[in-house]
Amino acid sequence: MEQNLVGYLLKALDDETQRQIECSLRQSPELRSSAKVLERALAPLAADREPPPPCPGLVLSTLARVAEHQCRKLPDAPLPPRSQATPAARHWLRRPDVLVAALLLILLGGIGSSYLVHVWREYDGRSQCQNNLFQIWTGLQGYRDVHEGYYPRIEESGSRGVAGMFVPSLRDSGMLANNVSLNCPAKDRRPDKPLSIYELEKLYSKDSAAFRQEARKLSGDYAYTLGYHDAAGYHGLRADSGDQLPIVADLLESPAQSNSFNHGGKGQNVLFLGGNVDWRTNRNAGINGDDIFVNWDNRVEAGKAREDSVLGPGDASPSPHP
Repeated sequence: MEQNLVGYLLKALDDETQRQIECSLRQSPELRSSAKVLERALAPLAADREPPPPCPGLVLSTLARVAEHQCRKLPDAPLPPRSQATPAARHWLRRPDVLVAALLLILLGGIGSSYLVHVWREYDGRSQCQNNLFQIWTGLQGYRDVHEGYYPRIEESGSRGVAGMFVPSLRDSGMLANNVSLNCPAKDRRPDKPLSIYELEKLYSKDSAAFRQEARKLSGDYAYTLGYHDAAGYHGLRADSGDQLPIVADLLESPAQSNSFNHGGKGQNVLFLGGNVDWRTNRNAGINGDDIFVNWDNRVEAGKAREDSVLGPGDASPSPHP
């Protein structure tokens, strides 16, 4: 089974083999340990996951080649005998017809070029956003490794009781460089200057309303896990919580939205504990199709169980605001 782990991590196996390995991983701690070692070894490959940038003017040159091919001169058809020709046959292609056809070709060519550019920009923004999330995951892994398997935990109250605090937690511990953007490239806006935990706590003690406004900016265009409750109390996520649990995703400005506006409402990138970043066209990206932006009570608060994933904006709290 171990010989297939690399293929499993790269998602290169058929569905049946993938399921068999997933079953074995759940049953074998040794196999899980081997998988995590391989996963870290494969992590640098993500640096090459972005497609190479297109050549300058690729769209226009491609359309020009297509037009050149379609408009190449064909052999002239032989003229019919003069006795068979009629005025209608001799004059079937009139000058106005040619002008209309040329205008239609120019118009359709412009529309096609604009559409291709739009599609490319959407794909490029989505890809850059995924790269952002992978860099955040790298910081989360470093934090987890020096905090006994725990990811940054959002407290239920106080100055550390907002989702955005995961960012200064990572930065103040040296796990996330200041040049790692928390703004989705697809939105193309200037990032805010990050504050330290000390600065935030000072602001919280002076002006809680101003703190809430600043907290909204902490996680930029992304949402972070609010943890969950169970019979034992409130918990943040750990390394052993499960690779399929979401931990960060594109921000949802309001629970009423269908998808994140980061990508024009068409979907969101979701980062999972296992390190994979998936593009999802709806909010049901959690375990068993769980809505990742509200809990089972339809609130932006901590989940009602481990499987109830809730990712909140920077100022969201695991418990209701006082």
